Amino acid sequence: MSLTINNDLKLSGLASGLDTESIVEGLLSTYQSKVGRQNQKTTELEWKAEAYREVNSLIKAFREEYLSVLSDSNMMTASAYNIFDVTMLDTTSAVSISAGSSAIECAMTIDSVTQLATAATIKSTGVFTGEKYSSDATLEELELENMLEFDENDEISFSINGITFTFAKNSTVGEMFSEINASDAGVTMRFSSLTEGFKITSDSTGSESTVEIVNISGNAFSATDSAFGIAEGTYTGQDAILSIEGIEVIRSSNTFTIDGITYTLQDESDTSISFTISQDINSTVEKVVSFVETYNELVAKLESLLDEKVYRDYDPLTDAQKEEMTEKEIELWEGYAKSGLLHNDSYIFSLLSSLRSAFYTTVEGTGLSLFDIGLTTTSYATDGQITVDEDALRAALEDDPETVLALFVQDSDDFSGSGLIVRISDSLLSYTESVTDIALDSLEEKISDSEDREEKLEDRMKEKEEALWAKFTAMETALASLNSLSSWLETLFSS
Repeated sequence: MSLTINNDLKLSGLASGLDTESIVEGLLSTYQSKVGRQNQKTTELEWKAEAYREVNSLIKAFREEYLSVLSDSNMMTASAYNIFDVTMLDTTSAVSISAGSSAIECAMTIDSVTQLATAATIKSTGVFTGEKYSSDATLEELELENMLEFDENDEISFSINGITFTFAKNSTVGEMFSEINASDAGVTMRFSSLTEGFKITSDSTGSESTVEIVNISGNAFSATDSAFGIAEGTYTGQDAILSIEGIEVIRSSNTFTIDGITYTLQDESDTSISFTISQDINSTVEKVVSFVETYNELVAKLESLLDEKVYRDYDPLTDAQKEEMTEKEIELWEGYAKSGLLHNDSYIFSLLSSLRSAFYTTVEGTGLSLFDIGLTTTSYATDGQITVDEDALRAALEDDPETVLALFVQDSDDFSGSGLIVRISDSLLSYTESVTDIALDSLEEKISDSEDREEKLEDRMKEKEEALWAKFTAMETALASLNSLSSWLETLFSS
């Protein structure tokens, strides 16, 4: 930190010929050193806090990729381990099939698809008589075969599925559609330029899907001269009906799941459609291997932070030191100074121990260990990396997929009863919470205290600087007066 007294208050050696500024700087060097050392302590604390945040970011990225339900690579759910392929034995466009994690290997036949589920739908044709339809046209301007008639308030009113709507004659068609479609009536109303008519469709399908229209005032949906070509009344949809393995199946939607198999009906069919469900073990093995590889990278990074060398001769640079160095020199110096910030850190050490225990400890209730399915932990000398015997894992998945699933994702209140992925997730979460709530909070307090001490030292140095300059200025002023008097006396006697 440089000295800060205003130049207007300084009289530097005018009378004495002294290099006052250098003298003041020398006298303040002890104070300057104290400020610099305190600034270095603050910087060290800030660097350590940033190092913790960087580790938190690494763990967050790992969790988001493998331990989040929003990720395609999520390893916390059964879908990562129970992956099934569907093979269609008959070519068809009537049905598409997919299998979820709760499916089982099997062969199935859809005997027929009698009808598809439909929504309650009402439509009209040929009711618009204008040259070109516009949603910006007002209801009064709308050219229809039966023109809209308004009540004494110049309005039309009706209800759909118990929701009442009222529109003035200067309301636009687009405004009417928007209000109906956004309401709780559960329908969509639109105009078709192809049929020159209107259509109202329930948002749901099936026999319980209904559109109940009651005309209240005006003739929008009147029974005899409906302006929209749709008469008031109750309209219903229909269920999907099909036969699977000789059993009649009725569903309100064309997409439904039975025993982990999802059926999507697209057309009716009177011919049988056969398919098989088989477990895709290779995809599961690939997911586990990918997880382990990324896990190993994370563990190796954490181990490297614990083992990172500390260069005790490289303290954070002061501003004065930086002014004498190039950017490259500063970069290299700070690289050494930041090395080892988390050397032998207790939080990281505890996390790594917990992660190793996740692999060593048997999962209660499974009768198998992770070693039995091909996952082994290497020695501390190799950073405790995990190795995967793909053949052993594949064989375990073929022989007992449910137990393998439990080894990975079994949930329990106890560590010993939890599966591997649950243990890893809990360990990482516990580390992040501890570092955030304890280590980082403590560092923030220390940083604040260090900044306060640094500020007090700066204030003390400024006070000392002001006092020194005041003394030297007084001296210079006195010398200047003395010199002036001496010159006057010399002139007096010489004359």
